[in-house]
Amino acid sequence: MAYGRKSISNRLSRYVLLISAGLFVVVTLLLGFLTRRIIERVSEAVAAKDLELAVSEVEKVITEVERAVDNVDWFVERNSSRQSFMTEATRELVSANPNIIGSAVAYEPYYFPRKRWSAVYTYIDAETKELKTIPMGNPDYDYPQLDWYRVPRLHDKPMWSEPYFDEGAGSQRMATYSKPLRDTTGRFFGMITSDISLEWLAGRIRDIAPDGTSYAVLVSANGTYIAHPDSTKVLSQTVFDVTAAMGDSTALAMARDMVGGKRGSGRFNGGSSDDSYAAYGPLSNGWSVLLVRSYASAFIYLYLFNLFLALFIVLGLIGMYLGCRRVIRRQTMPLVEFSQAAMTIAKGNFKATIPPVKSKDELLTLHDSLVYMQKSINEYIAELKTTTASNERYESELNIARGIQMGMLPRNFPQLDQCSLNAMVQPAKEVGGDLYDFLVAGDALYFMVGDVSGKGVPAALFMAIARAAFRFIGPLGLSMAEVMSRVNNCLCDGNKNEMFVTIFAGRLDLKTGLMTYCNAGHNPILVVPAGGEAYFLHARPNLAAGLFPDFPYQGEELLLAPGTRLVLYTDGVTEAEQSDHSQFGEARLKEWAAGLNPAVSSGSATIDLYSRVKNFTRGADQNDDITIMTILFDKK
Repeated sequence: MAYGRKSISNRLSRYVLLISAGLFVVVTLLLGFLTRRIIERVSEAVAAKDLELAVSEVEKVITEVERAVDNVDWFVERNSSRQSFMTEATRELVSANPNIIGSAVAYEPYYFPRKRWSAVYTYIDAETKELKTIPMGNPDYDYPQLDWYRVPRLHDKPMWSEPYFDEGAGSQRMATYSKPLRDTTGRFFGMITSDISLEWLAGRIRDIAPDGTSYAVLVSANGTYIAHPDSTKVLSQTVFDVTAAMGDSTALAMARDMVGGKRGSGRFNGGSSDDSYAAYGPLSNGWSVLLVRSYASAFIYLYLFNLFLALFIVLGLIGMYLGCRRVIRRQTMPLVEFSQAAMTIAKGNFKATIPPVKSKDELLTLHDSLVYMQKSINEYIAELKTTTASNERYESELNIARGIQMGMLPRNFPQLDQCSLNAMVQPAKEVGGDLYDFLVAGDALYFMVGDVSGKGVPAALFMAIARAAFRFIGPLGLSMAEVMSRVNNCLCDGNKNEMFVTIFAGRLDLKTGLMTYCNAGHNPILVVPAGGEAYFLHARPNLAAGLFPDFPYQGEELLLAPGTRLVLYTDGVTEAEQSDHSQFGEARLKEWAAGLNPAVSSGSATIDLYSRVKNFTRGADQNDDITIMTILFDKK
């Protein structure tokens, strides 16, 4: 079979060519970007690793100093009144800890009577390396006003001072860890300190940098340089001074983050042609470590990697194009035959021949799918004919059942001098389980409204049994409690499906207006007195009919004044829902009754209430059967 220019094979081949060329262009353009990203990732990884080592190294020194002070402070606190013991404590602290160059115990002014200054300081002489102890405190060195004493005293907690040059004792650049002391009574009496040398710490920081392309920096809580490769910046400049001179916004933002105690990283230009990558992290005492690394060391390896990657992609795309073009031409030949067969089936020839295939791949699956589709269509058409006929018979039977059910309910409402009555049922399905009934026997009107559990045909049959039982038993002259007991026993007999029905049944004496009633688990009816406020009739709690035989039902009575209207209903009225599931409810039912004209007929009242419910639901599907009965007692 010949292939035209518009065949699938030629189109797919052109697509492969275009996609291959596009991929080549895209990959070429991305190489530069990927190189940049790889450099950043490598620099980030190396800087992060070196930063962790730097933080760990400095943190180790800080922790050792703090722990050393913590180990002796309780001895000092127990011996707060022995000044000679303080000399021994500071000498022991300095001699036992190589990281500490000096230690002091400084008392609160006038802790000892008539002595403003009481302090000893032990340190290692920077020149002779000898251990010396001297007293501290005089008008020129008023230590209570110095930061290493005043700030921890103010915050009442151990703290590290800002780095400074101590001219009073150590005579060198240092940072001090101070811890408040309290005697056995809990009273603050002084401060114990330990000093570390910034020159010694700077040497430890310089050893962290792994090669000549990186360096480490240590800054204080306010940004002052504690350690820096350029020793002239130590204690004389802050990280803000340096970054501001760079004119780089990223470097300035990193400086703010460092002083704020944050951890992070970023790329900046320090003024040279080569960019740098910085990683920084906080220490436990508020200081920060900054590690700066150059990008240049990773360039050559990444350039070679990108070169080999580009070559590999080009060769791979060429091979993929040549191989795909040949395979596509071979594999797409049966598609033309399949398309012709599918078109024949689409035109109505469901018995068209599907061309066979020899391969065992997706084309075979397509062939089998077409065969299966052809078979399924033929079977579906036959089944559809049968189902359509069956559905037509079923719908016809439901319509007949609905007609029978509606025909069982009385439609000829009595026209009596003493009262008027009207009722309606609107099933949620073709047939439902709601019911009402009434009959006049002598001077009495017997009436009832019920709601069967469930929906559909079973509920309709149970409803028919309940109505027949009430119609037969109601006019026998029994009390309404006895009537409901007998109706209940009739419904319990043979009720294997355990269905039940809620019923409100009543007898109205048309001469006296005395209504005797029994409520078998039904909604409370609404009583609307003439000229009075509507209310829901309270009834004793009785079980629904059909649950337990011989249940002792209890009846009640109510004397109706002329002009009183009774509204009986099922829960399809109060539980009618809008699309947002809000319900009509008893409050709206009572509101409707309050606005009803007392002179309106029962038929108009029934229709008006049903219209009010339907307007409330705003077209939402009816979720339950609706039954309404209104009785107006109007004895002249």
